[in-house]
Amino acid sequence: EINFDLAIIEQFGVEVFGFDPTPNSIELLDSSKLPDRFHFFPWAVMATNGTLKFYPRLKKDGSKSDVMFTMIPEEETKDDVIEVPAYSLSSITEKLGHDRIDLLKMDIEGAEYKVLEGLLDCPVLPEQLLVEFHHRFVENGLQRTYDIVDQLRSAGYKIFAISEIGREISFLRR
Repeated sequence: EINFDLAIIEQFGVEVFGFDPTPNSIELLDSSKLPDRFHFFPWAVMATNGTLKFYPRLKKDGSKSDVMFTMIPEEETKDDVIEVPAYSLSSITEKLGHDRIDLLKMDIEGAEYKVLEGLLDCPVLPEQLLVEFHHRFVENGLQRTYDIVDQLRSAGYKIFAISEIGREISFLRR
């Protein structure tokens, strides 16, 4: 879903770099007419470089999603694994020659914790973070979200917005 990305390109004339290694997103974006300022890479963003295994999420009706993937296998999805290339934020900024990141938006189905931990070691810290937390998918659940928010605060980030459901949190770096 790239409406937000297209809107900030339109309104502010910025360059947007999108990363999504899932098959449906790759197919959709490859077949779309995108503005020149939208740059797409079929990579996962992770704490370290390597390969990730993704599994289809189960829908509420118990069927496998064609669109949503997670790093957490369920009994019904463990044989439907896809492997995707993954790079740390440090590696991505180096590969793309970026010396700053104005905004980093993440909705990465439970992988945000490791990415944010790796982000804190990146020489290029985003000025703004928009993160959807998936504490329902990970070990230690809500406590893990509290812990990473504390780490972000210690690194100079301040919360400026929280969604009504409490999963989407927006940060600014002081």
